[in-house]
Amino acid sequence: MKSNLRWLLSIASLLITGCAAYEMPPLATSHPARAETIGSPGQPTSRTLAYTQADIPSTRPELAAVAPQRDQGASGGAQQMIVADGKVVTTVPNASQIVVEHGEIKGFMDAMTMGYRVEPPSLLEGLKSGDKVRFTIDVPKKAIVKIEKGPVLAATTSPQQEQGSRAAETGAQKTVVAEGKVVATVPSASQIVVEHGEIKGFMEAMTMGYPVDPPSLLEGLKFGDKVRFTIDVPKKAIVKIEKLK
Repeated sequence: MKSNLRWLLSIASLLITGCAAYEMPPLATSHPARAETIGSPGQPTSRTLAYTQADIPSTRPELAAVAPQRDQGASGGAQQMIVADGKVVTTVPNASQIVVEHGEIKGFMDAMTMGYRVEPPSLLEGLKSGDKVRFTIDVPKKAIVKIEKGPVLAATTSPQQEQGSRAAETGAQKTVVAEGKVVATVPSASQIVVEHGEIKGFMEAMTMGYPVDPPSLLEGLKFGDKVRFTIDVPKKAIVKIEKLK
């Protein structure tokens, strides 16, 4: 027991003596811990915490630089004005309307006899049934805004002929019945202009001019009268008209 204690004491003595004799070697002149080397112009500057504005991440979503594009609808959309030729069937000053028989207006309407609103109404002055005209339609306004007289009417297929051909091809009924409002009567041309709703299987809702057979059916009719009429499809004409109360 005593011998073990003596052995431990001797080892401890040796350790103490060795630590006391050790001295740290002097620092080299280039060592960064020496006081004279701090701030030396030759030392590189640490960029560990040095940020520029470009290094700071943005919290805004990145947007690709795109050249502004014009609204295609504004520049490349449908025509604003359409010019067509036709023949005056009648004018209806109290409704600011003109009824024109015209050929196909490409991209706008098939050949037909059609009633159009006129703006301004003064464009109707001096026009009469049979006048050949060139007219300009303002598509957004859905109105004729310019009318010029002249020998410009091209030969056209009447809407009644087209509708009759379609009816014959599809085997549709020989007569159709519809209701509408009289816009104008044209005894000299044996025609009536009627504003009517959709005639299913025959024609969409529109203001339309129809031949009348016999012409005596026009007697007693005036603007604004509500009527029920029968169209003979093979004849392409109205063959019966009844006033409605």
